Amino acid sequence: MASHGFIRRRPRLVAVTRLHYQPLPRPRFSTTETRKTSSPSAVGTGAVSFAAGLAAGWALYRNGKSDKRVASLETPLTTIITPDLNYLGTSNQIAYTNPPTLEDVTQKLNEHKFTVRGSPGGIDRYDGAQLASNSPCEDAFVHGSFSNPFGAGDEDSKWMAWAVFDGHCGWQLSNLLKTQLMPFVRRSLSGVKPTDKSEVSEEAVQRALKHSFTALDDALVKSATAIIESDLPFAVKARQLEPALTGDCRAVLGQKAADGKWLTTALSEDCTGATPSEIARIKAQFPDEPDVVQGGRVWGLQPTRTFGDGMWKWTAALKKNLRYHFNGLSLPSQTRYKNYKDGPYVTAEPLVTTTQIPDPKEGRPSFLILATDGLWDTMSSEQAVDLVGKWYDRQQKGAVVQPEKRTEDFGPVVLGWKQQCKYEERKATFRDDNAAVHLVRNGLGGADEEMVRGSLAFRYPNSRDIRDDITVQVVFFGPVQ
Repeated sequence: MASHGFIRRRPRLVAVTRLHYQPLPRPRFSTTETRKTSSPSAVGTGAVSFAAGLAAGWALYRNGKSDKRVASLETPLTTIITPDLNYLGTSNQIAYTNPPTLEDVTQKLNEHKFTVRGSPGGIDRYDGAQLASNSPCEDAFVHGSFSNPFGAGDEDSKWMAWAVFDGHCGWQLSNLLKTQLMPFVRRSLSGVKPTDKSEVSEEAVQRALKHSFTALDDALVKSATAIIESDLPFAVKARQLEPALTGDCRAVLGQKAADGKWLTTALSEDCTGATPSEIARIKAQFPDEPDVVQGGRVWGLQPTRTFGDGMWKWTAALKKNLRYHFNGLSLPSQTRYKNYKDGPYVTAEPLVTTTQIPDPKEGRPSFLILATDGLWDTMSSEQAVDLVGKWYDRQQKGAVVQPEKRTEDFGPVVLGWKQQCKYEERKATFRDDNAAVHLVRNGLGGADEEMVRGSLAFRYPNSRDIRDDITVQVVFFGPVQ
């Protein structure tokens, strides 16, 4: 970094752009030492650059009584009022920013919460919340209703949709999917026709959903060569090649059994390099590449079914072109993985399941939890269902949701590589009126308020070592107080 100081002595102007010796008239430079001056008209500036975890430039101008001329610059400046630095005080103590208070914690957890009631299809209520760790947050979400894709137009026939998107290595694609995925889904579903006069089969709906995902991903990934070879301006090409990566989400269903217990049903399978079925699928696809899956990752990538991730789908020649001319990522490559070839090694084709929701009128309420891996890093599916189930039961009994008075000492807070944020049943708390916020709080420490405060005291990028972005939606298929 270059530091700039400007000195003017009758009538000479000298611009110092580097800190080196020049045979100039000798002005007095201010340093950290106190120096006496023999002339009341001395004029001086100081310029210092240093690095101590960051780069900084510093300059000081001192004006004497009999010489009030100032430096003139060759480039014009916007006129502003000179800031008064006296308000900073004269202390030799560092003033650190304060960590969040308990009130700050509650405000932060509720900052992006929402509750929607009375939705089409008999959805009584659904809650949502988001807590960022990255800056900006790499998660995104969407929720709402859309017209029946098979033609019926009455209110009761409307469909509902919820989605969460977990971006990795950036927020670009998750934000793009927020607006682009549903149009692809609707278009694909509208093309489904029943084989006879009966309703459209579940198999046809699942095929349409798979097609919508892969069609969108093809538009993102397979269009790269066409974009590069087009006549578009460079800036437009760079922006269209930018959307990158998503993955790592899960959906689970909680159902109340006849005995009052809450049962957990997985609605999605974690598609990662640690999932046995995914390992078998990929190794069967690439039998001549025995190292394709190592340490729970596919050539270093954890998710195995993702949008984007072109670096695991493009040929080596295309990746080299993108790297050299459009600042593309350099990994994975044969430099790091000697047996790496061209793939494509991951896919956007989803695993689709259909699950019958029990009728709430039969006394078997149920709910859906949809969340990014920021939540699942802190708790299991069963723990999440248990937390929401107990929260639901309290709501139905009209119990006031409020902080619980605990006397238990949970011990010292440890957050780092030794221990990241996690849920512990003994620390469960029920103080939030939003089910999604309830899950987020308990994932960060629950009733252990000092752990929750500690988890929010870390800011990006240090926060990424203990917690990920968390996005949660909880949908209730039954009455909620």
